[in-house]
Parts: sequence; structure tokens; C-alpha cells
Amino acid sequence: MPHTLTPRYILALAILLLVLFSPVQAAQLFYLGQKIPDIHKPWNSTDYQQLLEALSKVDSTQLNALPRRSGEFTGPIYERMVSEENFRPQLNIYSPLELRQNEAREVLFRLKELMRLYFDFRAVQQPYAAEALGLMSYSMRQQAVLFTLTTEFWMTLSAAEQSNPVRLQGLHETKAAAAMLTSSALDYLGLTKQFGRDELLLYSAELSKQLPELFVHLSGDVRALLLARISQLAEQHPNSDVQITMTELLPVLTSIEEDIQGKLAATAAQPRKAATPSLDLSVPQESAQQP
Repeated sequence: MPHTLTPRYILALAILLLVLFSPVQAAQLFYLGQKIPDIHKPWNSTDYQQLLEALSKVDSTQLNALPRRSGEFTGPIYERMVSEENFRPQLNIYSPLELRQNEAREVLFRLKELMRLYFDFRAVQQPYAAEALGLMSYSMRQQAVLFTLTTEFWMTLSAAEQSNPVRLQGLHETKAAAAMLTSSALDYLGLTKQFGRDELLLYSAELSKQLPELFVHLSGDVRALLLARISQLAEQHPNSDVQITMTELLPVLTSIEEDIQGKLAATAAQPRKAATPSLDLSVPQESAQQP
């Protein structure tokens, strides 16, 4: 006689099937009909590209439908978008350094594209204010990771390679990109009409955590300009809480600058090593006079 499937038995079976097939389902995620990468594992540049393509289609067909930072259902997508875990593969010392450096550069490029998607240049008030600011501060962290990898790669090069114009141009472009990103990050703090008070306060706190790590990699003139701008924000920003955050950040960066200047002065004061005599392979004069 066949057994009757009670509701309790059916529920237990459904839970069992969900557990058994959850890994497969996690790898096939869709957001409003568009396939997105698995949010349960760190993302690489390919994952960010897939997300960018999916969200671009969503944004072109539906209004205010991009994942929200604090959304009940979309929050996990955004959290993965700006997760610190995504940096782990780039910082894995057992992977080839040059490949990790290229990967960090590719991810940073896609983050900038995502920022363009979330930031509406025509809007009086930003529809995705918290999300756009979160992506900016996260991009600062990615830029710092890229700089760390670039410095490590630079130290592996020979003196001849470090003097190579192509290598020098690549390093110059990395520094210029970091300077531009830092300047844009501070520009966002000035958009008090487009961003709300609480959003700017949270952003300034995130920014204050990211800037010191990136600050050490910037050129001297950019660091001086950055210190001047933060000093101005500490005194004149309309949001008093942002003023406090910038006031607390200023001595941290000033201390870093003093340390950099001290090391530069110590290096300049060190006597240069005498040049090693070149090996003389000429024929001795006495030998040259012999028939």
C-alpha cells in the first residue's frame, strides 16, 4: 500500500532538495531577468564586466531599479560589489605579480564604469546617492591596492628596466590616474545639494579611512594640494560633522607627509658610493712594446 505524502513530509523533502541544489542555484543568479555573477564568492574583473552589462540593460529599461546599498533584497548584491573579499585574489602572493597587477587595473576600470552608471550628472539630487559614494570610496581602496602591486612589481625590475621610457610612462600614468581619482573623491564632498547630509557624513568617514593608504603613493605636488584641500574642507564645509572628520584626518596625512620628507632628506644627505673602477682589458704597455 503506497505511503501518503503528508504536508510535513513534502516540506522536509523540499528543504532537502533546496540544500542539495543550492550550489547550482547560487552559480546561476538573475536580477530582473539579467544574469549576474555569483555573490557568494569574490569577484574578479570578468564578474564585474558581467554585472556592468546586466545593470546597464536593467537601467535602460526600468527606472530606479539598480541594486541599493541597504535594500532588503538587493543589498547582498551591492555588498558583494564593494566587498573587501574581492581584493584577496589580487593580494595572493602565490599568483604571478604582473597578472595580479593587470587584474587590479581591469577591476578599477570597471568600477569607474559602474560609478558612471550610478551617478546621474543631470540630476538635482542623486537617485543613488549612497551607492555612488560607496563605489567612489571603494574605488579609492582598489586604487591603493593597484599602487601597492605596482610598487612591488617595480622593485622586481632591474635598474635598466626601471629607466625604460615605457616603464616610466606606465608608472607616471598610474600616479596621474590616482591623482585624478583623489581629486574627484574630494569633489564629491562639495556636492552638498546633490547628496544628503547623512550620506556625505558616511562618505567622509569612509574616505578618511582610504586616503592615508593612497596618500603615500602620490607625488609631492599632489600631496601638497591634497593637504590644502582637506584643510579647507575642515574649515569651510557646510556640514559641521564633515568638518570634524576632515579635521581628524588632516594630522594623520600631515604626519605621513613629514615622515616622507624626513626619509627624502636622509636619503639626500647620504654620501654617494664611489663608482666601481671599470675592468681594464687593454694590453699592458711593456707587453705592447715587445716584438
